[in-house]
Amino acid sequence: MSKNHVIPLAVSLLVPAIGIGVYFLVYWNWSTLPDGVLLADERLNGEPVFVAERALNHLLTLTSHGPRVVGSSANEVYAVEFLLETIRDIIDRTVPSNQLTVEVQQTSGSYFLNYKDYPITSYYRGVQNVVATLRTRDSSHFSGKYLLLNSHFDSAVSSPGAGDDGTMVVVMLEVLRQIATHALNLHHGLIFLFNGCEENTMQGAHGFVTAHPLAANVSAFINLDAAANGGREIMFQSGPNYPFLIENYQRFVKRPYGNAAAEEAFQFGLVPSFTDFETFSKVGNWPGLDIAPASYGYLYHTKYDDFESIPLETLQHIGENLLSLTVGLAGAEELSDVNKYRDGAATFFDFMHWFKVVYNQTATYAINCTVAMVALGLIVITIVMMVRRKGADLVKVLIECGLTLIVQTVSIAVGAGVSMLIAVIVDLSGSSMAWFSSTWLLYGLYFVPFIACLALGPTLYIRFRKVPFLHLQGRVLLFLHAQCFIYVALLLTLTVGEIRSGYVLLFPVIFHSLSTIVNVIIKFKLNHWIYVQLAGQLVPLVYFCSLTITLFAVFVPMTGRGDAATNPDLMMALFSVLMALLMVAMCLPLIVLLGKVYYFYTVLGLMFVVTAIVMATPVAFPFREAVSPQRIYAFHQQSNFYHQNGTLRRSRQNFFIYPQDRHTPENLFNEGILNPDETYPIAPECDKELYCGFPMYINRYHRQREYSYWIEANTAPFFPEPVSIRLTQKQDLSPTKRQFRFTVEGPTLMGFYFSPVKDHRLVAWTFSEQIPPSGTPWNDQPVYYVNYVQAKARESLEFFIEIESTNGVVLPDTPVLLVSVVGQYMYHDQYRNDEFKNLLGRMSPYMHTVAYPNYLESWEF
Repeated sequence: MSKNHVIPLAVSLLVPAIGIGVYFLVYWNWSTLPDGVLLADERLNGEPVFVAERALNHLLTLTSHGPRVVGSSANEVYAVEFLLETIRDIIDRTVPSNQLTVEVQQTSGSYFLNYKDYPITSYYRGVQNVVATLRTRDSSHFSGKYLLLNSHFDSAVSSPGAGDDGTMVVVMLEVLRQIATHALNLHHGLIFLFNGCEENTMQGAHGFVTAHPLAANVSAFINLDAAANGGREIMFQSGPNYPFLIENYQRFVKRPYGNAAAEEAFQFGLVPSFTDFETFSKVGNWPGLDIAPASYGYLYHTKYDDFESIPLETLQHIGENLLSLTVGLAGAEELSDVNKYRDGAATFFDFMHWFKVVYNQTATYAINCTVAMVALGLIVITIVMMVRRKGADLVKVLIECGLTLIVQTVSIAVGAGVSMLIAVIVDLSGSSMAWFSSTWLLYGLYFVPFIACLALGPTLYIRFRKVPFLHLQGRVLLFLHAQCFIYVALLLTLTVGEIRSGYVLLFPVIFHSLSTIVNVIIKFKLNHWIYVQLAGQLVPLVYFCSLTITLFAVFVPMTGRGDAATNPDLMMALFSVLMALLMVAMCLPLIVLLGKVYYFYTVLGLMFVVTAIVMATPVAFPFREAVSPQRIYAFHQQSNFYHQNGTLRRSRQNFFIYPQDRHTPENLFNEGILNPDETYPIAPECDKELYCGFPMYINRYHRQREYSYWIEANTAPFFPEPVSIRLTQKQDLSPTKRQFRFTVEGPTLMGFYFSPVKDHRLVAWTFSEQIPPSGTPWNDQPVYYVNYVQAKARESLEFFIEIESTNGVVLPDTPVLLVSVVGQYMYHDQYRNDEFKNLLGRMSPYMHTVAYPNYLESWEF
């Protein structure tokens, strides 16, 4: 083989190999965590040191009683006693200069969550919080202000909650121990809030904010949650509009991990989850930080989220970061009066978890605009140099610049379109989510086609359009500048739109500009300038490899707990296109210089073919037992519907299957678990009964009505705490206004649906001072949903509803109000009957099934 073939072939093989090598080096750095400190290594004197082994021992104890669902004895008795005993032990060891107290707060209240289409009025009673307060005894040194640290000790149904949120609970306990047992002369106090109800609409945090006496003295908070079982914790929300918190995070945290892009992804609703951060920032009006492990969250909210899934290294990493951050903020001057430090949202990001870059909103404008102008200026300088050196006509060169920009833009669009088309084809073929357990398939499936299209445009253009006044390397340089111009245009657009995620574009633009400056100095010496360009893109490549790892580690598992309506491959294809564009676009046009470019496309083609072959094998099956399980929600239900006079008009007992991913209930049918002839969609029921007449856990389940199914049950479920609703009084307050008073009894978790009939409206009720907006209407009637929790106490609930005619007509004796009461029996596994157990026993090993009975009564009043 001649040299003309060997070099292009070698480069075509070497370039992907180097890229893959850099990616794995970055992954190694990303996944490397500090060794856990053992109890035997602890020094009782000196500086505080986080001891991961003690935290791990606490986690074993906390999770030993199984799931801690709000209202269960595991949550309301055992977990509370464990926290109290542990904190009292710390109190006994607290140094004389510190004052540590602990109390149990029982709190009740209500608030409104304005979720799109399905808003919730959250009403709770007897929710328990364990509150530990630490401050210096020296009153002259104490500011009177507090930093709040929060985690929740309740867990999701069926989950032991070792990761969510046991990890953060035990980390907080060890941080409390280390600070309390060392004389650190705290300037501000610390409140360690272990809240007992987060999983059910974040009620524990709301109870603290609105009812605890010390809430008025809180200056800032750190919220600690979890959506994964290991790895690094991500600081994914801050402020809002208090950049001093990010600055202190940068200053004190040993291994920072977080960026403004992750924060905006969460705030824009790309992450299907909420945390107590929302309550603290909106209800408490406090600035804060939201921190959580979120990488590879396959086990989140499953039975596999157990003690064995939590590495000692993860606890050490999180603990060291939190300990130094807490001590730092406890002495930060800003907490004395946070309002003095209010400013625009900060732009921030870490580089390889070594250091963090933070700058405020004003600096964001200045930096982005300056970088953009410098980059554009260098492009102009380069074009002028071309004209002078070649003696070419300026107009012709500018025309060529314009055509090059068009070709580069079209190449990007075509590449994105091809990747999206592949995502649609994959979904139509029933192979969506093949990358769920094998993330590497994303690179062959979506990166490779996009890269091929991105390189094909410049290749074809340069080959078929001859430009005699520019040599080959000059034309390739124009493509690099065209890509830089696209980045600059996007950067300025995002800057004007106040989208801080635009900082990611600074990497390719700045380093391309630096390369251009060096090349201007050496006058773009033939061949040499190419190596300068490649060297200049090494740092962006490293950063975007790290960002890609994070992006996929966070979002891929989330597609397993989404919905069946959307094609997740479209989102992954879009992410792949974006990351590939940022990784290679400033180098890819150089491929044209190889001469034998078909070798490069052959390598890409082989990668795509290998991926396609693998997708036809069991490797591409999305789910794995105990590693990346499929989530199945199956409920045993009974629904009773009553006339106004109290007679039963309809009764139904059934099993209900609620989808969590693109393959529900497809896998249930394919595995023979469900019989399609005996399984019915719930959508036809939704016109007959208020919100379909099924006892759904939360009102937003109604959003999946087109993809949910039910099966007739031969036996009724057993309910240890029956639901009972009684009309105790009906009173006409005026000819057009009527008040109903009710008494309700039932289990810990209940839901109420209220729907005034046509030409009537809800004007007052017990659950809030103002009437919230309706959710998605049912048969043109407004619907109001109340999520009700009675945690510690078990008492009947008395409430009233007032209905008014909207057209001034006297209220009739016919029904004016529809009421549905739902009871959820989440921690009563022992009451599953044989028929329900038989259904659950047929589930495949790779399925994690959330299963419990629920009940609904619907009345006309």
